[in-house]
Amino acid sequence: MLFVIAYPVWYTVELSFFKTPANLQMKDKVFVGLDNYAAILASKSFREVTLNTLIWTVASTFFAFMLGLGAALSLHREFAGRGLLRAILLVPYVVSAVAASYVWKWLYHSDFGAIGALAVQLGLTDRPINFLDNVDTVLPSLIVVNVWKEFSFAMVMLMAGLQTVPDSLLRAARVDGANEWQRFWHVTFPHLKNVSMVTLLLLMVANFNSFIIPYVMTGGGPAGASDIWITQIYNLAFGRQRYGVASAYSVILFVVMMTLGYFYVRALTKGDEARAAG
Repeated sequence: MLFVIAYPVWYTVELSFFKTPANLQMKDKVFVGLDNYAAILASKSFREVTLNTLIWTVASTFFAFMLGLGAALSLHREFAGRGLLRAILLVPYVVSAVAASYVWKWLYHSDFGAIGALAVQLGLTDRPINFLDNVDTVLPSLIVVNVWKEFSFAMVMLMAGLQTVPDSLLRAARVDGANEWQRFWHVTFPHLKNVSMVTLLLLMVANFNSFIIPYVMTGGGPAGASDIWITQIYNLAFGRQRYGVASAYSVILFVVMMTLGYFYVRALTKGDEARAAG
């Protein structure tokens, strides 16, 4: 644990206070204190990348959760073929993120993409839509792919939560005249609060660290329109060899992750604390 976790974290924090030379000889690095952090926080690119990261994280988390909730509620009912449909809806989650990225990149292709060709055939547009090379559409297009990839996880988590809802309470509410929405809001949803909180936090952590889809599909382009924190860190470190600045970026991301981790642990232990107090 010290070798694979503690040392890399410590070395990254240490490196964030240095300016690394272009020849990558770490013995020649120069101590600059908080200059790397100041340069990052003062840069225009940081504000733009932060906005992209927030849009990416919040939109992906929200839509993946809502789609997963809808799928979980639908599959919680008894109907013919439910097991098969469950298996089909799990496919996006189990497919390799790299493979999925390349498939969606082909589907989005401005000249040969299936989505653009279908839109033209249906008369929705005169020519194929430029999804990934347009600064206005690239981030929403990537969010669609990310939501498609993640909603299955939310579905599985929420389906597990639905198993904890007592049937007796639902039957009692039905007898009392509660409609379907009222039964969901007053009976089902309260039993899903804890698992919903855990699911949302896990999705947020995953999206903050989501690297494969944006990097494989666009590399942060065009013109940085799909650049998020994790791709920016990668490009700074391995594209421009600015390891000190990249380390400072990583420390900022680490603080955000630790904050989310704190709330995740609180959400996990909330039920245990309530039972202990009772």
